[in-house]
Amino acid sequence: MKAKIIVLGDAPLVMGFRLAGLENYEMIEEQHYQQKLEEYLKKEEFGIIITNEKMLNSIDWKLKKKLGSIAYPVIIPLPDQSGKSVEGDEIKNLIKRALGFDLK
Repeated sequence: MKAKIIVLGDAPLVMGFRLAGLENYEMIEEQHYQQKLEEYLKKEEFGIIITNEKMLNSIDWKLKKKLGSIAYPVIIPLPDQSGKSVEGDEIKNLIKRALGFDLK
């Protein structure tokens, strides 16, 4: 089975990827974000979840701990419209963690 990519986040993030042709996306309001993220973590067909870094930082500590210990799916946090990154691993490091080896 081929893994799919999904984008979860606010309108600017989702619309950008939608206009680029990505088929799987969901626009989410911040108050429903954690619930939706947990739902998509259970769906094995999604191998990469692209999401808002700001929204990701708002989840509770239990879910943050869980995300820190899993390799699949790969969670890719992107900064909001301001372009300022609060925290987060480089995409290369996330992929390395998921695959178990470095891409050169």
